[in-house]
Amino acid sequence: MRLTRYHAVLAGTLLAGLLILGFTRGAICLALLAGLCLLAGLLVGLGVSFPQWQFFGPSVCRGQTGRKAVALTFDDGPDPENTPALLSLLAGRNVRATFFCIGRRAAEQPELMERLIAEGHAVENHSFQHSPMTNLFSVRRLREELARAQTEFQRLTGRAPEFFRPPAGLTNPRVFRVTRELGLRVAGYTARGLDRRADPPEKIVARLLRRLQPGAIFLLHDAGVPRERLLAVVTLLLDKLQAAEYQCLRLDELAPGKEK
Repeated sequence: MRLTRYHAVLAGTLLAGLLILGFTRGAICLALLAGLCLLAGLLVGLGVSFPQWQFFGPSVCRGQTGRKAVALTFDDGPDPENTPALLSLLAGRNVRATFFCIGRRAAEQPELMERLIAEGHAVENHSFQHSPMTNLFSVRRLREELARAQTEFQRLTGRAPEFFRPPAGLTNPRVFRVTRELGLRVAGYTARGLDRRADPPEKIVARLLRRLQPGAIFLLHDAGVPRERLLAVVTLLLDKLQAAEYQCLRLDELAPGKEK
């Protein structure tokens, strides 16, 4: 078993708790134990929410490259209206992206999945159902969820995904156990556009560009956002990247190789 920061927090909490019990009594002891539990809970909660912390295991949050290149990634599709319009925009700019698709939606749009592959984009695993309760799934249910999506994507695209991005980007020890079993790498991000908010395109793009660096992984959505705003955001972002002489690569090109 690979030791992680999560294990370090658990061990540190246990040791600190034993020291408190050994050297304090009464109300002070209870107060210190309560504070210790709150601190440990806060650290675990932040670890769940921020894959960049690598808290439970290795998340790919940035490509290891010195090239001026980034990966554009889009979650929650395919969308029957947004995704085709986005693909046309990307084709016109000769840009390839990475789409973290929901298996259930992909099964409903086989022609769109074929187009994604034909135009050179990567299709990766974003779960089958995209349940808001995914982070609470047992190991068995999570394994079934991811494996079902893997099978569906293999059938639709002829290729089993290499990466899994958890719904909402939330991780836990079970995510890393199951992805290791299935030969998947957990994908995080360098910066999120937070494009589900009703912000103007300029604000969404500025949020991403604050973290612009070689190997950056940008997270946007091709479903659940207005099509006009999606296209405006991507157009502006591509303009800014071109002006900065950055190239767009698929995630498997930016971060090649499987975790051992």
